[in-house]
Order: sequence, then C-alpha cells, then structure tokens
Amino acid sequence: MADPAIFVVATPIGNLDDLTPRGLATLRHVDLIAAEDTRNTRKLLTHFSINGKELISYHDHIEASRSEQLVSRIKAQGLTMALVSDAGTPCVADPGYRLIRLAKQNGIKVHPVPGASALTSLISAAGLPSDRVMFVGFLPTKDSDLRREIQSWKVSRSSIVFFEPTRRLEASLRVIADIYPQAEVSIGRELTKLYEEIETMPVLAAVDWVQNHAILKGEAVVMVFLGEQAEDVSGGDSVLAHVSNHARRGFAEGKSLKDLLKEFGGLGLQRSELYQLLLEIKETVDNEEERT
Repeated sequence: MADPAIFVVATPIGNLDDLTPRGLATLRHVDLIAAEDTRNTRKLLTHFSINGKELISYHDHIEASRSEQLVSRIKAQGLTMALVSDAGTPCVADPGYRLIRLAKQNGIKVHPVPGASALTSLISAAGLPSDRVMFVGFLPTKDSDLRREIQSWKVSRSSIVFFEPTRRLEASLRVIADIYPQAEVSIGRELTKLYEEIETMPVLAAVDWVQNHAILKGEAVVMVFLGEQAEDVSGGDSVLAHVSNHARRGFAEGKSLKDLLKEFGGLGLQRSELYQLLLEIKETVDNEEERT
C-alpha cells in the first residue's frame, strides 16, 4: 500500500498551457481528485486526455464534513489525492485549508504543486510597490463592513490585493477613493486569456474606468497602493486637495463640469460643495488659458 498523500495542485486561471508538467503528471497519477466544481475539473481532465479518474466534490458548503471523510479514506486505504480549485492555487481564498489542516494532524503528507495564481499574476504585472503585500481575499458585501475593512488598511504599510466580483467593483473603488484619494489601483481581468486587461491608474480614474465599461463579468483581481502618506489620510482637506489636482488636469484635457461632477460624485462631498469647488477651478483654468 502506498504512502497516503495529498497534492495541492494549481490549475490554469485561463490559459490551459499554464498547467505545469508536474501538475499534469500529478493529475495523471493520483488515485482520486477533490475538486471545487467537478464539472470544471472534468473539462480540464478531458482536455489533457485524463480519463477514468474518481472526482469528488469539495466546496465551501461541505468542506467541514467532507474533510473528515476524505482524510479517513486516504489514511485507511493509503491513497494519493490531488486537491484542485476551479482555477489557480487551492486554499488561496478557496476551500481547502480545513482538509490540509486535518491531513497534517493525521500524519498525511501534503505536497504543494505550484503554478498559476491570479494573485501573483497581477502583482507581477501591476507596476505597483510589491516588496510588502497584504492579501485580504474577498471584500465584505455589507457597506459598513466594507468601509471598516478598507479603513483598517491605513496601518498596513503595504500594498493591498483582493478579489472582487465585477458587479461590486465600482462601489468598492468609490469607498477606497473616499478614504485614500491619493491611492493607485491596478485592476486585472481575464488574466492569461485572449482579452486580458491589466490597468493601473489613480483610484479616481479607476472609478471612471469601471463606469465606462458597459459589460464587466466574472471576478477581478485588484491591487491598491495606498500612497506614502496613507496613515495620515482622514478625508476632508485631503479629499478636496486631491479633487482640485485631478480637476485641474481634467479641465485642461477638455472634460466638462458635468463630467467631473460625475467622476468625483462618490467621494462623500456635498454636491453643492463639489460643484462650487469645480466651478472655481474651471474659472482658474480658463483664465490661465486666456493668458497663454
């Protein structure tokens, strides 16, 4: 009987060529495969002509009970098993850690088989500081919890990376812009696929970028650099200063007052206050252009 073992296998996040030779060999030779969604994994196996593998469903809703069943079976029968998620590296904002924890407690060896990861893919291509990075998984959906989470980043002294359904992306970016108006953001979509997008820009421009996308589907990976003075940002004057700087540039580029009212409308300023500020900036820019 073979030594029982679990292999945590990273699978492609889009481009099937990203499955490593070791990952492919592991999927071919293990006794069974635990998959977040057996339908998606079956498509992957079919693509690589891997037939006859026992697939077992392993997802969030059954993780606790299924972990005990799998560990007992692996240990009793001396089986080898691969753990895979729908895409990328298992246990990174995906189910799996309970299984791995229980396996280790029962003396079952666990081997990582590294490969594709949306998290590291964006970090590598964002062009934002990456010497210190904090990954926060998926952001809260409740507005008050979302704001509390984002405010907590002030003391992190790091860039932040998170996953976000695209339907919630604009709302989350608006809160980030409200609290950290000086932030830079990189948004990754369709990574490694034909229509891959990686856009790095100021957070206010990111809000505008999302608004101008008629259709955004699936999930995005987002990296945020809070700026050198993030711990000192408390809104108020810093928001006004940031709006002033970006509005001057916007008017100089030909944007209208209406355009900028819409662009800065989610920063928590009173509409009348924002309108008056933008009107004053527009008059200043117009006067400067007349003098030149």
